Amino acid sequence: MLKNKSTYIFLLLSSMSFLSCKKFLDKQPNDMLSIDQVFAIRQETERYLANVYSYIPDPLLCNGTNYTPMSDEADWVFNWPHQQINTGNWSPVSAPYDIWGKYYKGIRAASTFINRVAECKECDELNAGITTRYREEARILRAYYYFLLIRQYGPVTILPDVPLPIDAPLSEIQLPRNSYDECVDFIVSELDKAQQVLPEEALNTSDYGRTTIGMARALKSRVLLYAASPQWNGNTAYASFKNKDGKQLVNQTYNQDKWRKAAAAAKAVIDKMPDGLYKKNAADGTFDPFLSYQYLFLDRWNKEVIWARPMTGDVLRYERCAAPRQLNGYIGLAPSQQLVDEYEMENGLRPFTAAGTTAVPVINPASGYSETGFSTVATKYTKAGIHNMYVKREPRFYASIGYNGMDWLYKGADGKTNTRVELYATGRDGYNGSNDHSNTGYTTTKMIHPESDVRNTKHVLKSWIFFRLAEAYLNYAEALNEYEPTNPDIYTYINLIRERGGLPAIPPGLNQEQLRERIWHERKIELAFEEHRFWDTKRWKIAEQTDAAPIYGMNVTAGTSFTDLNFYKRTVAESRVFQKKHMLWPIPQSEMDRNDKLVQNPEW
Repeated sequence: MLKNKSTYIFLLLSSMSFLSCKKFLDKQPNDMLSIDQVFAIRQETERYLANVYSYIPDPLLCNGTNYTPMSDEADWVFNWPHQQINTGNWSPVSAPYDIWGKYYKGIRAASTFINRVAECKECDELNAGITTRYREEARILRAYYYFLLIRQYGPVTILPDVPLPIDAPLSEIQLPRNSYDECVDFIVSELDKAQQVLPEEALNTSDYGRTTIGMARALKSRVLLYAASPQWNGNTAYASFKNKDGKQLVNQTYNQDKWRKAAAAAKAVIDKMPDGLYKKNAADGTFDPFLSYQYLFLDRWNKEVIWARPMTGDVLRYERCAAPRQLNGYIGLAPSQQLVDEYEMENGLRPFTAAGTTAVPVINPASGYSETGFSTVATKYTKAGIHNMYVKREPRFYASIGYNGMDWLYKGADGKTNTRVELYATGRDGYNGSNDHSNTGYTTTKMIHPESDVRNTKHVLKSWIFFRLAEAYLNYAEALNEYEPTNPDIYTYINLIRERGGLPAIPPGLNQEQLRERIWHERKIELAFEEHRFWDTKRWKIAEQTDAAPIYGMNVTAGTSFTDLNFYKRTVAESRVFQKKHMLWPIPQSEMDRNDKLVQNPEW
């Protein structure tokens, strides 16, 4: 318990809490600027806006910034913070991926900017109306940071629009949580405001990465989809989730109209992008589904991209984490067997029936899948001698998953030298050779550029895509299926994604439950490694099954050659812990100690 107000304010300012941030004071050394001086100078005003942008996450850095290895998509070998999550060894005192303080600092910086930027007369003199645009860019960023908070912590505190002064009384500083619906309504209202001012898309290449109307629409679509989902739409498991005054933080009544709003928001994104999904042709001029999916993530700022991070502090890090040790990589971004099994065969059939499990699958005989033997002839995407479980899979599989015996993407400086990936135990990329190895017997090829030379630290610049059109297609199909399950648009937009992926249309006549399973399946494949799956399983309320299950892979501790069958056995790569409380992150204990109006998340 804090003994007095002065002690509280001292801790407030020195912490990483949402109520603290670096503050410009009127009295500072001569070489420092006051907040008034900052907004009187164009260059300093723009630097302040750059600071607001600086809180945008960078998943390409992997270590403690990417949520993929905590989902059932993958198991990264590195002893990074995600391991603490996966083993259940975390608490309000020591929670990895704690973003509470970071994004409240970003929110406060955005609020300060929104309220002060109009003072920069020099800005408008050089570019009429630019301060209005800058203000709305910051407004969208503030809404985005609130979304990142509610995605992880559930209902949070919406701060006053004008940041509180540091000498405000405790009664004003200590604030309770808003309800989840209130948070959503605020975010959506802010996005709608910004859409009245900002340009539809980046005006020129120097504006890539700035917030736009298109990004606001895409964020609104995602926010409303999450709000309509079972975790937040009439979830009675949160019946006792209340503020200290008894205010209900999660609405206990299911509202189907939330799905209508989510569908409308996604359709608004689609309607403004009539050119459709990114596609790429092969050298002979014919459409190539493999190249289309591969280069979607490599052809920067292509027509499908709505908003992306323009650059990363260490572009090569992600690629090195995926590349074979033979090429000076770490080969540690290891997809799970669960994800590998999800990819369809080239004929569009699922390799397994619903009757089996990852440990003991039941093969769909009509699919043509085989889990025995090796291919004797080369196919479009595989060479002879590859295990049959990797043969004749859909194009997105080969653009996403690295497997034992494949030729790595980078072909050497001459463009001809193949490096065959050796993931069996004694292989040059295998378990016996180093702590840097795949735990599952797979590695990641999605988002890896074939011209990136990891060995010589030469890379091709890439951008992390936060929002793209395919997500809007899937958002629309999912929301429509819950609100109007007979609407033919559900088939239309699922099939557009499958067509780009080189697959036939889904069969007609499916009922709502069957369509829901299809949509979930398409999201898992199309959006793999893009940080969707980790949140999807939570909002669908299936995480207690998917995220508590062990991660499977091949038997990486065995095998002395490409054809050693001991390697090709389904094996537990990691046992995981997921409890009901893990549906949400705990609020940091330090925040709970500072603000007696906060309530902790359920069961923490």
